[in-house]
Amino acid sequence: MSLFRITAKEHTIFFVGILILTVITVIFVSKNAVGSKNRNNYFESLQKRLVEDGLDKHRISELYKRPEVYFETKGVSRFLVHREASLNYHQFTSKKSIRNALKYMEQHQQILELTEKAYGVDKEVITAIILVETRLGILLGGPSVLNTLSTMAALADPDVRNMFWGKVSKSSRLTREQFDKWVKRKSSWAYKELKAFLKYTAKENMDPAAVSGSYSGALGIGQFMPTNILAFAQDGDNNDSIDVFNHSDAIASIANYLKHYGWYPGIDGKKAYKVIYHYNHSPQYVDTILKVSALLKSKA
Repeated sequence: MSLFRITAKEHTIFFVGILILTVITVIFVSKNAVGSKNRNNYFESLQKRLVEDGLDKHRISELYKRPEVYFETKGVSRFLVHREASLNYHQFTSKKSIRNALKYMEQHQQILELTEKAYGVDKEVITAIILVETRLGILLGGPSVLNTLSTMAALADPDVRNMFWGKVSKSSRLTREQFDKWVKRKSSWAYKELKAFLKYTAKENMDPAAVSGSYSGALGIGQFMPTNILAFAQDGDNNDSIDVFNHSDAIASIANYLKHYGWYPGIDGKKAYKVIYHYNHSPQYVDTILKVSALLKSKA
């Protein structure tokens, strides 16, 4: 004998509730499935290009299936509004910043002096760059380099480009014509950087999906773009590995980069300006590096 009696009304309510729950579940699953499919489709043509250019098909396929790899609409949209001149460069010449930079030079004295001797690049200039780029190697987080570069590179696909424009057009000051010109230039640039990034991470056995960087895809203590890593990065601590997140490697890499573009011992101010401008095409940036360097030399 049952201890409970279910009335016809209760029976109806129960099955209506089950029906509603089932419908909600189906809608939720379908929505997420579509979202997942769309997300993967954004990188579909990009993956084909990468494989056609010689990258391992299995590696690329598995990499872009991972849930942490996705189209970075919000992050890349910052590229449309970023203005170098709006950054607060005065903070780097403050007493606190110079004091921290001097401590950094003391902590890394040996590698800085060896690098200065080997490359002919002033240790104060190297330190100034590291101060401005990552606050002496402290600020190394940020968006996924893989997602950032993949998103910009994927904009070469007209369908992806139209989707992205639909999401950013209301908040962008660019016209559609200006946007298309920007995309043509940046997507081509980003694709080259993406290939270099994937080559670098494969060579150094790094997980590309786990590497963080700037909004533009620069990474490491010196904020090198991937193509510059392949071209200029150095093994500063002689351990047969180039890790741009390692201070010794970053210091040697910055010195090698500056030397390549013309730095030499005793270089005059005008020529020094031109060399540093290669590192960052911002007059405010170059002025700050030279000011910080001078302050460090005066305190030494």
